[in-house]
Amino acid sequence: MNSVLQSVFFRVLLLAACSATLPRAEVPAIKRKKLAMTSQLDFGQIVSGHGIQPQADDVSSQFLQRTSVWLTQEALVQDRLQVKIGVGGIFWYSLPEGNVGGEDAHKLGTKFGPGISQAQATYFFGADPAHAALKLQMGLFPYKYNPEAKNLGEYLLRSGTYPGVLRTGGWNFISTAGYMVQGLRLNYSTWGGRFQSDFLLPMERDLPPMHDISPTYVGSLAALPGVELGGGVCWNHGIPVKPSKTSPHDIQGDLQYANPGNAYFVKTPNEDPATKDSIPYIFLRDTTHFYTFQGIKLMARLTLDPKAWLGAGPFAAQDLKLYGEAAVLGWKNYPVLYENRSQRIPITVGFNLPTFGFLEALSLEVEHYGSKFPDNFYQVYNNELPIPHWSENWPSKDTVANYAPNSSAIRGDDWKWSVYARKQIIGGIRLYAQAASDHMRPYEYNVFPFYAPVTNRNGKDWYYVCRLELGL
Repeated sequence: MNSVLQSVFFRVLLLAACSATLPRAEVPAIKRKKLAMTSQLDFGQIVSGHGIQPQADDVSSQFLQRTSVWLTQEALVQDRLQVKIGVGGIFWYSLPEGNVGGEDAHKLGTKFGPGISQAQATYFFGADPAHAALKLQMGLFPYKYNPEAKNLGEYLLRSGTYPGVLRTGGWNFISTAGYMVQGLRLNYSTWGGRFQSDFLLPMERDLPPMHDISPTYVGSLAALPGVELGGGVCWNHGIPVKPSKTSPHDIQGDLQYANPGNAYFVKTPNEDPATKDSIPYIFLRDTTHFYTFQGIKLMARLTLDPKAWLGAGPFAAQDLKLYGEAAVLGWKNYPVLYENRSQRIPITVGFNLPTFGFLEALSLEVEHYGSKFPDNFYQVYNNELPIPHWSENWPSKDTVANYAPNSSAIRGDDWKWSVYARKQIIGGIRLYAQAASDHMRPYEYNVFPFYAPVTNRNGKDWYYVCRLELGL
């Protein structure tokens, strides 16, 4: 890892040094764009929401409100190096809300968090930078491989492998289908831009173990008019910063913290006639083998635009597009906890409903993820273990007796949905609206996300958010 990154950064620094040593007359002026200013005002409500133990607070009817301001400066150096830097902050409220006069009344106050929206540089190679086939991007930057996805999908980078937890939302509630990469991206474009290849070295910044590098390739092909194909592979935590955290060997565990360790569970037939019918299997621990965070994720997607075959007619550019994506969150199977690959495949389908130009976009997205465990990262955050979390009570570290695969906490969150709308009122003013039952996790008072989404019950838990965006 070190040699690769050092080589890349050395070349960039060498380029900058060579440019700095040129005579003043030979150094072109820096072309700066006008400072961009954006403010976003979000307001909405969790109509019905329930967490999973721990954090099983009923957050139904609680309001969602955030106000943010962002400043972005963009410049072009020597017509080859594009630099974008954005800073700002968010005023937000924690969930669950406190009670006036209660012990947690302090949770009612407004919180503020400053942040960096992006800090990136892109270098354009070739004789003509304006039509460069090869680009190197580095820093902290937004990355999106499925241009149609609005809320669900885009899980190649914004998901876990073992366990396969999914995330949507975050500090931004609306139109979040994408990922903030901290690292490098090399883009190659050919066939007139119809084929795009991205080689990425993103650094883990969301789920422990932090800082690991996950080498990733993503490709897309406009195969035919109205048909776009895409695919990708990610070696999640492939280059660990500290291998003992990426592949821990926790034999002892600590039941006080609901930690059973990460040694393999081994399922063996129960030969005891007295309990065989009610308990067909018993579970032992293989303390010579351990579950790991490291694994291979795969992604495939397809977008169809029937207007390319039937004609545009009265429809807007985004109308009628049908898109879908499937991901495999961990190709390799492991005993008991990860023994069925088909249960690690989230499938998302979306459709852009026709608005005949009245809206910029109106999208409906539906997702199925048949994981046999809750979408809960308690073990990942609290114990830094690559195992799912399904029970607050572990009778011993040698059993999975509390695991109930048909319980509502596990099967009750297989289906997700999202409706998204966007409309520009006039230049500089845009409205957004989103209603969803997805994987959104609000932040607690201590700036810690909920372990599990607040919308866990199929068809019953959902929220809505509206946004007024002002930009200059």
